[in-house]
Amino acid sequence: MINQLHARLHRPEQGWDPIADAYAHRYAQTEWHKLDLERVQRIEQWIGGFEGRRVLDLGSGPGQYAVAFAQRGAQVTCHDVSANYLAYLQRKAGELGVTDRLSCSLGYLDEAPRMLRTSFDLVFNRVCWYYGFGDRSFAKVVFSLISPGGYGYVDTPHMAFNRAQHGWSSRARMWLNHRLAIKIGHPFPPHGRLAKLFAGYPIDSMLVDYSTPDHDRIWLRKATNAP
Repeated sequence: MINQLHARLHRPEQGWDPIADAYAHRYAQTEWHKLDLERVQRIEQWIGGFEGRRVLDLGSGPGQYAVAFAQRGAQVTCHDVSANYLAYLQRKAGELGVTDRLSCSLGYLDEAPRMLRTSFDLVFNRVCWYYGFGDRSFAKVVFSLISPGGYGYVDTPHMAFNRAQHGWSSRARMWLNHRLAIKIGHPFPPHGRLAKLFAGYPIDSMLVDYSTPDHDRIWLRKATNAP
């Protein structure tokens, strides 16, 4: 409820941006240099190739993965709450010649189904899960955006991420989210929660990757007969 109220009062389409332009530029340069092409290749193999696929980069940030998908033949929609990130993404897409395979949508992550009104062969959500209004409701958002027989990929830090740097406020908000499912701001989810949430939906398969100690990675395929 608190996050939804914040969203009503701070509208990106009216000029509000949570990311300052200077910070967006610095962060974008760092993230583009850290692009994990091995991860891109693994996803490409998993879904049977990007050519002709409709992909949603949900929380695209500066767009390094979106552009990589487009370069491999996907038609990519980038949805993010920051106009500054999307502007950087569009500049890079122009430099790399893939603007015809990229479109941008500005809004909160949870608003994507209402704004986009379509589903995708792959929904890709990397390191921004915790910006959703609530873990349970955001799992529903992600699943609704995947076409029947399509794929979902989520990579998120969980509560152990940067544990030593958590102040009392951060710890309190993570405790509320963990114990009472009350989400204030952007606390990291508890380890293992995403797998439990998605297991409650009609899926053909799910791979849970806990190989990185402070991240949960979920690979899932939506059931072909799912609505």
